[in-house]
Amino acid sequence: MAKDILITRNVGLNDTATDNSTSTVNEPSVAAAGPAVFMSGNWFASASTDDCATWSFMDPETFLPPTGAGFCCDQLVLFDGARNIWIWILQYRRSPDGTNVFRIAVTDTADFPTTGWHWWDIGPGTLDPSWTDVWLDYPDAAISAGHLYVTFNVFRGNDWQRSVVMKFPLDVLASGGNLGFRWWGTNQAASLRLTQQGAPSAMMYFASNSTGSNSRVRVFSWPDGDDSIRWWNVPVTPWSHTISSIAPNGRDWLQRCDQRITGGAIGSDLLTFAWTAGADANRPHAYCRTVVIDRFSMQVVDNPDIWSQTRAWAYPAISTNASGTLGVTAFYGGGDRNPGMVVGARDTSDNRWVLRYARIGTDSPSDGKWGDYLNCRPDVPNSNNWVASGFTLEGSEARTSIVPRVVRFSMIDTAAVV
Repeated sequence: MAKDILITRNVGLNDTATDNSTSTVNEPSVAAAGPAVFMSGNWFASASTDDCATWSFMDPETFLPPTGAGFCCDQLVLFDGARNIWIWILQYRRSPDGTNVFRIAVTDTADFPTTGWHWWDIGPGTLDPSWTDVWLDYPDAAISAGHLYVTFNVFRGNDWQRSVVMKFPLDVLASGGNLGFRWWGTNQAASLRLTQQGAPSAMMYFASNSTGSNSRVRVFSWPDGDDSIRWWNVPVTPWSHTISSIAPNGRDWLQRCDQRITGGAIGSDLLTFAWTAGADANRPHAYCRTVVIDRFSMQVVDNPDIWSQTRAWAYPAISTNASGTLGVTAFYGGGDRNPGMVVGARDTSDNRWVLRYARIGTDSPSDGKWGDYLNCRPDVPNSNNWVASGFTLEGSEARTSIVPRVVRFSMIDTAAVV
């Protein structure tokens, strides 16, 4: 039976909700639990308790007590439905000595969004006391059955040093207790991307395609129950690192875009990773490179790329729902079309992506800056649905004309459409 995408909520945040603190490098993150929705961007955070009808701005610089050298700029938000807790991850500026901290803040559903927050601040020196002049950047986060996993790149000045992944027990995060945690690092794989799980398991997988080769993905596993990290080099079809797309204003809106994996998911014993790749002989525009890997054989079993003959695709974010179906959000634009936000899902019965515009922008960025990541997550408690974050430019090319967007959606049989 043919499938379609049903969008049940599609809301752009206005200037009051964001305090006009938007950017073309907006990096929106979203989590949802029934009528409660939490969204963050590069410089703002905002919460709704009435399914996006109204929003309360939560200034990430002042809502929680200051720490380190002050807030800026990456953020992520998640909801753990098993423990009914909201998780807010904030990255802080580098201090004069070249280091920084990030914060994990947590509250429960009864207190969300204004009260009950408790938090822990973690810096490079928390991981290794000798790391006194390095800083953390570009986070990712995902939830397993028992842990919150968080990844960062570690830099000395502007030079990448290594990637780290940490796992924090969710029960301790919920209770506000003494937060012991485990961590692991590698200097051979940058920008680790975790797998979002519609039905959280006791295993976390993560991957990097920044290992010195454009014909492999390095996949890692870390069980909840022990500290044994395993990894595999998975051969994949080579891809182009040269990414560009000319928008209607004549500017390359993907000038900032790179090949880092921006989407990871696990479902039905399959791992999926997605990233932006440049045009090649078979794909005339930048596209979403997508590889599906059997987690037992660690072999690629499908390459369901998202691509177009006429325009570019970029910045895919993916997640499975509770039944293992893969959902996606990404940007689509170039040529005659300003960047727009698209949501969709993978119909494996018909071997195709089912995609639908959430919003087409009226403008494109004047300076080529766009990104760096989006989120797609299971929509609690409707765990067979998804909630996604994105943004468009509306009314001008200025950063203040960015409209962040929350989209709740599902994949349905067309016979069910009335």
